Amino acid sequence: MDELKQKAIKRHYANLVDCMNSLRVMDRLGHLLSLEEMDLIRKLQFTHQERTRELIAILLRKNEELRPFDCFIEALEDTDENHKTIAEAILKTYVCHLLVSSKCCKTFLTTAENMTMVLLSLRGAQERRFQMLEKLNTICKSLNSH
Repeated sequence: MDELKQKAIKRHYANLVDCMNSLRVMDRLGHLLSLEEMDLIRKLQFTHQERTRELIAILLRKNEELRPFDCFIEALEDTDENHKTIAEAILKTYVCHLLVSSKCCKTFLTTAENMTMVLLSLRGAQERRFQMLEKLNTICKSLNSH
């Protein structure tokens, strides 16, 4: 997973560890996780917090081509309203990190909230949201190079 996406998740790490139901979220990530990874997370001796820590650690190590961040956000959104709120906070943090990392002008930075709201409105349209995030990332990188 790329560094800014990792930072966004880590920014909400304590809340995730306290509140996330890792087994319910993991069930929605079956296409991304190996059987061995799922077995490790399910270990009976793990507390719910340890399961969450392990799931996050696994996701952070996933190759960006697998789009672990996008899958994680969608899994959180699909779990329940509490998890959806956490997903929205992580996504907002990611957009802010993207904009700040581009060192772009204040006018562009003030659009962060609007861009985040558009991205959040694309719930259920993971491919479109992913494309918008990629486009935003490209814009920020091009601004950085100038």
